[in-house]
Amino acid sequence: MSPRQNERKTLYILGAGFSSPAGGPRQDAILKTIISLPERGEVASKRKRLLEFLTKTLEIPESKIGGLSLEDLYTPIDRCLADRVSLRGKTSIELEEVRSALDYLISMAIREAFDGPWGDRQYVDKFARFLVNRAAKRAELAKDATTSAKAKEYDPFSIISLNWDILLDNALDRALQEKDRGSDFGDYDSFGVVDYCCYVSSLKRENSRIRSGLWSLGCRGYNVKMLKIHGSMNWLQCTNCQRLFTSFDEKLVVSEHIGNPCRHCKKNGITAKLRGSLVMPTFLKDLSNFQIKLVWQNAGVELMEARRLIFIGYSLPHADFEFRQLLSRMVHNSASIHVVLWRDDHNPEPYNGEVRRYRQFFSRHRLTFEPMGVQRFVDEHLQGQD
Repeated sequence: MSPRQNERKTLYILGAGFSSPAGGPRQDAILKTIISLPERGEVASKRKRLLEFLTKTLEIPESKIGGLSLEDLYTPIDRCLADRVSLRGKTSIELEEVRSALDYLISMAIREAFDGPWGDRQYVDKFARFLVNRAAKRAELAKDATTSAKAKEYDPFSIISLNWDILLDNALDRALQEKDRGSDFGDYDSFGVVDYCCYVSSLKRENSRIRSGLWSLGCRGYNVKMLKIHGSMNWLQCTNCQRLFTSFDEKLVVSEHIGNPCRHCKKNGITAKLRGSLVMPTFLKDLSNFQIKLVWQNAGVELMEARRLIFIGYSLPHADFEFRQLLSRMVHNSASIHVVLWRDDHNPEPYNGEVRRYRQFFSRHRLTFEPMGVQRFVDEHLQGQD
């Protein structure tokens, strides 16, 4: 990449606040959402198991459960599982069952929040169309012999998401399809893809739009790089070959596809099941998964190459120490930092604390702040930019 192109590269880093206006739950509100979930399907039995563990094993009053942090709940479980010791009489097998129930209920709480009737999602579609329009210029450059060399250098942005939800993933896929229907790529059958920067397969074999970013670029297409370092609700992984399967508009981690056989392994006479691959909020995050490691490695490269970082709805919590160390190692000294948060005029202290945290962490960098949230940022800062 040439120095000129490098200076223009923007990296968008998305936290839970990006999805909040569209109905996404804050992490500190997920346990409250779990308690209020409608009792249908597996929710009732799994919630009963979780509540019994919290109230009887950990002796936490039910009225205090909503105030627990997920890190403080996951970490002792994970520590005991790693050390193969019990937790107040609960065996490793029982702790695995509690953890599995919590994983499921968190995914259900997120799905319930986004399936609700409220929330403004227009800003997400605007943001997706803006990103796709920028990314598609690579295919336009590639179709012309006089500009094909520039296409190889064209890499204007990427996205790192710390969220599990697929709000932006779905919006990007819709925007890509709209863009490709309205574009003329000449003799090339080219199209854009959401590029998760790891090895993905389509859960449904007939969906040819799910391809690797390198495949699309090799066909003179284009990609929208979206690195989900904590996994995604539309990812399932084979327990044997480690392939990652995905689909859009489906929250696969709470679907009937869980436990289905991997078609690639089955073809070769091996029985292996599909499972979710979410990285849960714990101080003992397991990042040894091959696909997750690949995403993190690519995230480091994107951080190193970017000259402008835009954090949207991310509070830079101390609990994300793995990501904070990646920022410390990889962000370029000359990169500018723009932070989009939400300031509640009736209770400004949370915002003020987040600003202080950013100023302390990025003390060597130029920082600017947008206190009016993601919707205003999309309306005022993205429209009309190339």
